[in-house]
Amino acid sequence: MLIRNSRYNQHVAPGAILIEVGATGNTMPEALRSVEYLANVFEEVFK
Repeated sequence: MLIRNSRYNQHVAPGAILIEVGATGNTMPEALRSVEYLANVFEEVFK
């Protein structure tokens, strides 16, 4: 996890968040699998 003080347009809307998935060392299937796990977490949190 990398946390920075940069805004990346997150100031445009209250509660905005930027989530990047994958990197140059990941395959597309790995990144897609990560997004599935993230979606499951969001589903539980925002019920």
